[in-house]
Amino acid sequence: MMCFRLHVVLAMPAAAFAPPLSERAFPPEVEGDVSVGADVPALPADSATLVLTDDLALADKLAGTAPERLHVVYAGGAPVDEALFERLEDVWPAGESPELRGLRYDRLLRALKESFDLWFYKNTLLTTINDVPDMLWYKRLDGTHMLVNDAFAAIVEKPKDDIQGKDHFSIWDVPRPAKGAADFACAESEKLAISSGRMHVCDEPVKTRAGMKLFTTYKSPLYDRFGNVFGTVGVGHDVTSINSLGSQLYLLVENLPYPICIFTLDWKVVQMNSVFAELVGLDPDGEHSDFDYQAWKRETFTPVDEPTENHVKQIASHELMFNRGGIPRHYVVMDLEIRNHFGDVTGYLCTLEDVTYRRAYERSMLNAANTDKLTGLYNRRAYSKKIRELSEKLPERCCVVMADINGLKEANDTRGHNVGDELITGAAACMSQAFQDFGTVYRLGGDEFCVLMTGTAEDAAGCLKQLEKNCAAWKGQYIESISISCGVASAEEYSDIASLTKAADERMYESKRNYYRSTGHERRRRGRDKEE
Repeated sequence: MMCFRLHVVLAMPAAAFAPPLSERAFPPEVEGDVSVGADVPALPADSATLVLTDDLALADKLAGTAPERLHVVYAGGAPVDEALFERLEDVWPAGESPELRGLRYDRLLRALKESFDLWFYKNTLLTTINDVPDMLWYKRLDGTHMLVNDAFAAIVEKPKDDIQGKDHFSIWDVPRPAKGAADFACAESEKLAISSGRMHVCDEPVKTRAGMKLFTTYKSPLYDRFGNVFGTVGVGHDVTSINSLGSQLYLLVENLPYPICIFTLDWKVVQMNSVFAELVGLDPDGEHSDFDYQAWKRETFTPVDEPTENHVKQIASHELMFNRGGIPRHYVVMDLEIRNHFGDVTGYLCTLEDVTYRRAYERSMLNAANTDKLTGLYNRRAYSKKIRELSEKLPERCCVVMADINGLKEANDTRGHNVGDELITGAAACMSQAFQDFGTVYRLGGDEFCVLMTGTAEDAAGCLKQLEKNCAAWKGQYIESISISCGVASAEEYSDIASLTKAADERMYESKRNYYRSTGHERRRRGRDKEE
């Protein structure tokens, strides 16, 4: 998402807004600045300008001069005629309170950002689909084409204005089917895509002015914001004339962006694209007949998983890894059987897909799903998964430590949640350091923590002493020190994880009750607290 840049000119009293505009935050993904005065500078080249004025003459002068870059709001008491109203971004009442005006201002900034986003998405969509070399279209349920790309127009040999808003028969200049037949072409494959809720791939013959053509089509349902299907999006790849290993297939293979090689039945190279040749260290323009593909795989790659075979599609795939330029790279290697019209294997099509970044992204997503954003500790999701594992087999040396920050609610109530966050992050750091050699610290939510330790009750006691020292030494911006109530239970006492966690939890709450008694603070009421 691009950042929206906005220069705000306040050509009216600053007191009209509470708090002043200079103190108001811009919405997310909006960068801006505020200047005061009636002089509007030259419009910046890389941003939009918003003028807020109570001067009708200034508003009339500026409004509509550069509608995509200059937005004018009039907030004075003079009447505004219809023509000027159409040129203005908005007209605000003159007598409203500064607080209400501030809310109007915030809403206007969000609206300007949404308008910018709409332009961004539309421009990105049009650029993207027109760069796709295959036919691409968006179609309504009744078969009307809402949007097509340049490749679609080129194949049909019509301008887009003669395609968009028309159905298949008008576009391709073919007779309409008899009454009772399908009301538009390719209806069956689109019904399958809609009913399955996912992309449907098939080969479809299409009758055109130039005769029959065969397209490999990829169709997916389109949903509105209420979850209702309103149409389909499709991509069509013309495979009419790709019938043999000729020049067209050569161009196709060579221009694919991933490594691909075609072999004979005895694994001799028929065609290797330059991406494949560069990967294996061969000259893209050289002779490749002596290349031993099977030996290269054995000597170069380390298996990541077991190979899988799809006997229906005659595909064998295997994820492999090797160091390329000193960097570990992951590839999914697929070997596809090429069969002739009679079903006999005549060769092999081999591709290598670099999934290094995908695997890294999957790892990062998994880490994000199991990590607490505030503290960086593992979260309740990760804790629950670990508890399930321990419920099946509990180690002989194991402890559970339940912990709760003392005084967090009071800090939040009296000093603000930023101070409360500082308490939480400080406690997390103290606990992580104290238990780093014995276990994993989890933040369960709020001020509740849990440590799953590998060790004895004696080890846990030592960690708690270190935690107390860490808390005493920790200093926050507003907090002199922190304290944490803890409860410990070990496998020396209990034989299952449920009993361990329950005992540790009860002991932690007893410790917390003692803290409130000793400090004289009113004890927080919780659903799990017992009446004393």
